[in-house]
Amino acid sequence: MADKIILRKILISDSSELRKRGLMEGTIKLIEDDIRALGTGSQGEAMLAVKEDVIYALIKLFRPDRKKCRAHIDFVFTADANADTQSGIVDEVLRYCFLEEYYHKVTVICNHGNEGLERILMGAGFNQEAVLRDEVRTKDGFEDAGLYAMLSYEYPKYNVCFVPFERGVAVVTGGDDYIDSVRLFHYGQQLEDPFEKNVAASLGYLDSNLGLMRNDDGIYNMDAEQLKALPNELAEAYVELKEYFDSNRAGFNINVRFTVGTPFQKKVWNALNSIPYGGTASYEDIALKLTDGKLSEARKITRAVGSACSDNPVAVIVPCHRVIGKDGSIVGYSAGIDIKDYLLLHESFTAVTPLISKEV
Repeated sequence: MADKIILRKILISDSSELRKRGLMEGTIKLIEDDIRALGTGSQGEAMLAVKEDVIYALIKLFRPDRKKCRAHIDFVFTADANADTQSGIVDEVLRYCFLEEYYHKVTVICNHGNEGLERILMGAGFNQEAVLRDEVRTKDGFEDAGLYAMLSYEYPKYNVCFVPFERGVAVVTGGDDYIDSVRLFHYGQQLEDPFEKNVAASLGYLDSNLGLMRNDDGIYNMDAEQLKALPNELAEAYVELKEYFDSNRAGFNINVRFTVGTPFQKKVWNALNSIPYGGTASYEDIALKLTDGKLSEARKITRAVGSACSDNPVAVIVPCHRVIGKDGSIVGYSAGIDIKDYLLLHESFTAVTPLISKEV
């Protein structure tokens, strides 16, 4: 999109434009020296927010230690950066901090006279954590400022939820409009994604070995207030998956977006949705569907179909667990054969038993 905000590293060659846009002051040499200092800092970085090739903000990001648990952000906006542009920049910086750099906590200081920035921070999901006395220097002296903070599990644009089932936990990621990942983990298994690990650790879901805790005390269960804090489609995914594992649901109304995968893989994943609840299909069956029933063509891509099934990023909702060997054997499942066997047994039992709220 033409109006998309892009973050990029600050460059020495930006000095003249930064002075022109009112983001830095002084001689060109002084600005260049400041850029060098910002660019070589071991405890932070400086970026520019650009929209349609125009610079609208200088972002200074400071991290107090090498563990990268926390980052402090300083926003400097141009005079013509309106509220919508500023909000977009804040959103993009949060995405960068949580989903690319994997900070767990971000903070921003806002002096009490800057009501516009305060509204933007609150609208983005920040909470005021403290009032800092004499924090900001003014022409007349000093004034207090608010310290605003957000934790990874509070990020409202995109997040993760954890849905328990008999053998483990479904880890789901998504936002307001779609989900893009459902992966199944055994209890005790460690998470690899840093963002998911940050959220799980903060919510108390990890054991002493950093594996996912069992649900013995119902720790993964979320009430209505907790669900409100999740992005809309992610909250719906939690509810529907919980109903599925509780044998109260047979189908899903969740909007799925494949953010990874080749065109062929996406065709395979879409074809999997034709396998009914409680039913199964072979890899060759899926290949036949993709080749309009041409057996010779289907046999050429059957192995590729199997590979695509193993790479399915949205388990359960896109039912790759219903694909079995041509001889009826239960083969190939990224979460483990035992979980695939559990899912098939779960569905085969409830398919012939009336569900409390069966969706078809």
